[in-house]
Amino acid sequence: MAMKDFLLPDLGEGLTEGEVVRWLVAVGDAVVVDQPVAEVETAKAVVEVPSPFAGTVAALHATEGDEVAVGQPLVSVEVEGQEGGAGGSGASDAGAGSNGESGSVLVGYGTGGGRGRRRRGGEQPAAVAPPGDLPRAKPPVRKMAKDLGVDLADVPASGPDGTITRDDVRAHAEGPGAPAASLDASAGETEPAPAAQGAHRDLVERIPVRGVRKLVGEKMTRSRREIPEATTWVDCDATALMELRDDLHADHPDVGITPLAIILRACVAGLREFPMLNARLDTDAREIVVQRFVNLGFAAQTDRGLVVPVIKDADRRSTLDIATELRRLARGARDGTLTPGEMTGGTFTVSNYGSFGVDGASAIINHPEVAIFGTGRISDGPWAVDGAVTVRKVMQLSISFDHRVADGGEAAGFLRYVADCVESPTRLLAAL
Repeated sequence: MAMKDFLLPDLGEGLTEGEVVRWLVAVGDAVVVDQPVAEVETAKAVVEVPSPFAGTVAALHATEGDEVAVGQPLVSVEVEGQEGGAGGSGASDAGAGSNGESGSVLVGYGTGGGRGRRRRGGEQPAAVAPPGDLPRAKPPVRKMAKDLGVDLADVPASGPDGTITRDDVRAHAEGPGAPAASLDASAGETEPAPAAQGAHRDLVERIPVRGVRKLVGEKMTRSRREIPEATTWVDCDATALMELRDDLHADHPDVGITPLAIILRACVAGLREFPMLNARLDTDAREIVVQRFVNLGFAAQTDRGLVVPVIKDADRRSTLDIATELRRLARGARDGTLTPGEMTGGTFTVSNYGSFGVDGASAIINHPEVAIFGTGRISDGPWAVDGAVTVRKVMQLSISFDHRVADGGEAAGFLRYVADCVESPTRLLAAL
């Protein structure tokens, strides 16, 4: 018997740590190659981490809620048929393919083969049940329950197959005996602040900055520290845009076309005309790197915080295709099921702050990108048409840009291009 330490791998894009949301095994359990052993939340997503070894779980090196640094032991496994002492193993040597170890390299999203991969010789390993009789709930629901101090074992399930939903957790938390923590808190435990006195002592809460909130804070701070940004904006008549959206929705009701999907298509066309806004600045090489492809990110507010799913190769997609991918990624963001790869690699970001019912905002650039485009709400307003004031669908568009890479004329040109597409979306036919 030999002891193997499974080190937490880099789960994507250089992330440095992950929080153990839930253990899927316990000490003494038998595990097979590529069997998920834990759900780990990074700053990007909640992912299942599979074991590169087959054997018996000897030790779990963290409790649920603990943060584990990349490269530190996550779980130790006793592996049969090997001699020698403990040996560290992580993403780098998990691909040895001998003595029951995984034959795939564990980087990013697991070992590739997944739990359904066959062993050498065609033998299919028997399924190993998770420890105990655990309540059924998705990782984001478990995270919510932990933040609210709710024991999922006490929560009645209303979802399919006995799955506990967010509403189940909220209903239980708001019922008799609910914890003192505010239901609006995203993380942490209630703890009196030193300055809180008297009746206010129990009304102060400390929320650990970790996960998505930590990453967002670091990126936004770096953006404001390094990028000399400027912002410009314009109002436009979105009546024709809404009419086109209605026509497309009537012809393709299953796609779920939104005005944002059409605006994203207009942004792709605009970046062809103004490619410097789709660039990045290599400060070490002192070069502007112009990217001739468009990976279009869009800001999405979720229970875990702000995330930016990315529509890959948006410049090769039609409006309908963009709408389909937008809907899929937005649903995944809400459910907490997106992989790190679906939230990285963006070249240009769009923030739809209009979804919050506001007209305008000065968005912070998503470093290391060069610009971020903003869309306000679409509402009825006065607009001059042929010399007469009438009521039209009006919206505000804005762009914040890195003034080291792009000049005001280029940013204004892009903004005007997209605004023209909003006011006359048939222009996009020429850009296909």
